[in-house]
Amino acid sequence: MSRTSRIDKRFIRRTCRKMGFSKSFKSFGTEARWVHQTMECLKDSYKSSIWKLEIEHNQKRVPVILKISKPLKKDRPESTVEKNMYRKGKKVLQPFMPLVYKTKRNMNGRDLWVFMEYIEPLKGRVQYNPDHFDKIIPTLAKLHSSTINERFIQYEGLFGDWLPRYNSNVMRQERKNINKLTLFYLDEAMKNSKLKDMINPYYSLVKGLLQRGPDYFPEVVHEGCCIIHGDLHTANIAANNVKEKSWKIKFIDWEGAKYAPCWFDLVNLIGVFLAYRREWGDQEEDITRRCVQLYSNEMRKHGVIFNTDPLKLYQMAFLKRILEKGLYLQLNWAVTGKKEAKLLPAYLEKIKVLGKQLELY
Repeated sequence: MSRTSRIDKRFIRRTCRKMGFSKSFKSFGTEARWVHQTMECLKDSYKSSIWKLEIEHNQKRVPVILKISKPLKKDRPESTVEKNMYRKGKKVLQPFMPLVYKTKRNMNGRDLWVFMEYIEPLKGRVQYNPDHFDKIIPTLAKLHSSTINERFIQYEGLFGDWLPRYNSNVMRQERKNINKLTLFYLDEAMKNSKLKDMINPYYSLVKGLLQRGPDYFPEVVHEGCCIIHGDLHTANIAANNVKEKSWKIKFIDWEGAKYAPCWFDLVNLIGVFLAYRREWGDQEEDITRRCVQLYSNEMRKHGVIFNTDPLKLYQMAFLKRILEKGLYLQLNWAVTGKKEAKLLPAYLEKIKVLGKQLELY
């Protein structure tokens, strides 16, 4: 597909007929057929075009997702990760992602077409609250335990050098660069009259901790690395029937996947959610304790036992993520105005609170 090609219904119908993609759905039966009239574009960006299609079989219509990755002038690492997750990673992670029916690369250029099971994200379908963590954490623990530590060794060849690894030279250098930039933007923020009043009470503490970086709390790494999703929030967590007591959870949009400390996903799922939703602030400690205990218990069921107190590991991982990347993004957005730095006040306070709990000052 050339960069000037337009992805629309006509283009998809024409390409599907030409490539005989209807044969990719033999699992539905020999009489399965496309229902082209109901095609719907769910999202279109410079990176990809996502469509909802339907397959008709035995007078029933089954929704299917078609995700078309667009050829970029320069492939970004996360784009390569997601493509390879659908093509290669599914052999290990299929239980945790929508069923991938077919992938076809080098379509009309360098783009990848992926046909997969349609599962609705949680976002917008439930009044999401911390009780829902109980429905998600068991599946998350099962995902993590499948590739943690030595269990990953048997799959290393499959993931090759395309899956980012936390302890790789590339990611170490990235953390060094981010550490320097965080210090830079911290000082730049102090020059901004609108930001100085917010940052000043935390400035000395934060600068001192950053100068100890760029890596923090080696215990978090030593206690368990595995393939993590990397971007867990309600838009990337899906389940078909949210009215049922238990949800059959699947995770979508895997471009943030990497081999990294398992606790990072829990920090995104719980910590970042609660940082945005301050109405749960007075219950944050109880919610966190309950969820960390559930995660630890679920990991134990799969043969994974943590030698360090799980709550302490979670706290370390949360502060580690803030100091290694989260604070940089918030300061950058606040100084440059690229985005609203909604989490900056929460992150500054979290550094103070967790720093004290972990006896860093």
